Amino acid sequence: MSAPTTPPPGVDEALGLVEQLDEALIHGFARLGDEHRDRLGALVGVFEGSPLGAAVAEAVAAVGRSEFVARSFLALASARVALLGAAYDALVAQAREALGRPSPPSEEPPPPPPGGSAALLASVQQWLSELAIAGLKHLEETSVAPFAATLENLQADPDLTGLAALLTGFSNELIRYAPTSKQPALPAFRWGDLWSAAMIRTHQAPGSSTFREAAGVLTPLGLDVQAHENFLCAVLYGLFDDGEPRTVRVPFSGYKVDALAGAEAWDLFGPVAGPILQALDGRKTLKIADAELRADGDLILRSPPGVAGGADPFAAADRLTALPPPPALFRHPVHIAEPVRLAAGHGLPIAWERLPDGSELTAEIVADAAELIGLLRFDRGGWRVQPLCAGTRKKYVISGEDLADRRKKLKNPALDVLKERSGRLLRKS
Repeated sequence: MSAPTTPPPGVDEALGLVEQLDEALIHGFARLGDEHRDRLGALVGVFEGSPLGAAVAEAVAAVGRSEFVARSFLALASARVALLGAAYDALVAQAREALGRPSPPSEEPPPPPPGGSAALLASVQQWLSELAIAGLKHLEETSVAPFAATLENLQADPDLTGLAALLTGFSNELIRYAPTSKQPALPAFRWGDLWSAAMIRTHQAPGSSTFREAAGVLTPLGLDVQAHENFLCAVLYGLFDDGEPRTVRVPFSGYKVDALAGAEAWDLFGPVAGPILQALDGRKTLKIADAELRADGDLILRSPPGVAGGADPFAAADRLTALPPPPALFRHPVHIAEPVRLAAGHGLPIAWERLPDGSELTAEIVADAAELIGLLRFDRGGWRVQPLCAGTRKKYVISGEDLADRRKKLKNPALDVLKERSGRLLRKS
């Protein structure tokens, strides 16, 4: 692979426009000066002639007159999502050209039928608009806390689960930072992502990917784990062969309490977790008998897989394919994760911050590796690689291989303790 060193034309400009939108969101649309308004005016020319052109032009004009309505903020949020989607497409195209890897056709899932209460969604739009008008760096806890009643109604509506989860995290984070005026720095890009994603979802929920029944053999390539005190997201990357080999993701995710961490958190996933961790520990393949292969590249396990024969991830990496592109609402440079095989001296920076604490892939192992399997990422304005598997002189080290052993050594699993305590409380009530 000839690793790309600079982003393709137009990406820096798109990210610059996103940064200008985020500055306005942090500063507050009611407080914009002429310089801010001039920067927002650049959006009009960028979107001219596009399906969003008229809505963006109307929104920028309204904001310039200090007329603040929800539809204007919805248009600006849509523009932000579109800019990041265009950057995602350009970056993925650059990476796959460097890899000589053709992109699979895109399948945009149909939007789901309207769900949830129109009045409830309008209330969410109004709150998000009020945040934008005031400015995220001027928030007090009293600006955020009243949203709790609306959030409770969102959480009770099964049609709005995704939006409720997003806004639960966003509002909790805003409260933790409040008063935001006292903070030395705010996560402007992250908050811009959360604000715009929530605003878009008040208008249109993401569609569900189509799928087909699948059975075959999965060769693990490594585990990507991202977690905080209340949520765990783990993705097993692998080569799945059901007669036609392809790269897939096997996702696991779930809410948790902060007492569940590391290997213990895998108890959340029930009987499916055991064989996955055994295969990583024993360097084995997995026999998949009952799964959904989704159009977006996710392999959803309906039942525990079987641990099969020996796995050679570097041989499997010779047959890696491109993952299908996600729906438009999810196309964002932070989500780029292109599985690659790299030889020593590849020249790419290592995305160490993406490795969980206690990762098997230490700096010494990665530095000593003759070859790597990793995820090509676009972080901090440039290309980086997140290691998944390192080929050393005698063997390979794969991310997640120590979890099974650590899980076996647990004497009093926190999940068992929590279940026992909750059972006692229920019996007393």
